[in-house]
Amino acid sequence: MNIERQLKSSASQTSLPQQVREMAAFVAQRADFVQIREERIGAYTVGLLKRYPVITSLDAQNHFLSEASPVATAAFVLALDSINFGSGYFKIAKEAGVSLEYSFVAGSLRRAFSESRMNTAEKWLSATAGDMHDIFGVPQGRLRQLDRLMGLFADHLGTTGQYILESHDGDPLNLLEAAQNSAVRLAEIVSAWPTFHDVTRYKGVEVPFMKRAQILAADMHLAFEGKAPAAFTDIGELTSFADNMVPHVLRCDGILDYAPELLARIESGEMISPGSAEEAEIRACGIHTVELMKRAAQAEGSNVTAVNIDHILWNRGYEPEIYSKPSHQTMTVWY
Repeated sequence: MNIERQLKSSASQTSLPQQVREMAAFVAQRADFVQIREERIGAYTVGLLKRYPVITSLDAQNHFLSEASPVATAAFVLALDSINFGSGYFKIAKEAGVSLEYSFVAGSLRRAFSESRMNTAEKWLSATAGDMHDIFGVPQGRLRQLDRLMGLFADHLGTTGQYILESHDGDPLNLLEAAQNSAVRLAEIVSAWPTFHDVTRYKGVEVPFMKRAQILAADMHLAFEGKAPAAFTDIGELTSFADNMVPHVLRCDGILDYAPELLARIESGEMISPGSAEEAEIRACGIHTVELMKRAAQAEGSNVTAVNIDHILWNRGYEPEIYSKPSHQTMTVWY
């Protein structure tokens, strides 16, 4: 049996996060462009956990959170994570005088929800690129790349609306009910939707990352602070979320080493192609490193999850000494 058939056979018997975890390790062990400095992980993890708090909720400033309407809260999180991508467009947007950072996108969508403009599955299904330009303040027709991104936002929201209407009677709470108090199950449900199905091929083998499917489950858990209707009992099973921020922080902090030619390309602002070996290795090594950090934390008596560590690293990424350095940029719908 060749390696791909062996991996497929194993995947059929394991949960989605476990598949992500195992394949991230598979890539990390075979990486040509990215290496993990495992000898540094223990001390690094202990230091981070002393400096940064564990995140237990979403902030109400940038997120639509309604105690009176759980369905509205769930709808907001679902809509936000349907369009939680575009980091490869940030620099282009900034040069055009537009912000597309997460906090801005979340805050803009929050206002749209407050104004009942984009708050139901029916509205998502009929969303247009023009709606996205308006909601996120992106001038239409100025830059082809940004027009394309707004079109992708509309397409992804429309697909989410379609699945919620067809499979869950238009109610995001029915999606959560179908998950049966399981973050893993929620991630598995939405990962089957084409707009959440984040998989690439590396050295002839399919590698699942499922960043937005898993972050949806984590965000639902945070939005409801671990209570119903998102009282997930298995949040610790999720992996970290494979994007460009977490590996960037790990590289800047000396935990990941990039090959000189890859680092030069990143520092020069060159785009890293989606689905390339370099991109797969960056994302996979980020996930695998967080798994090693989780083990190191557990060895010290901490019960932090990969999600907790991911949030800490992501927030650290906005500190000036990290944020000022160039991270890898990829035009992709996965992050």
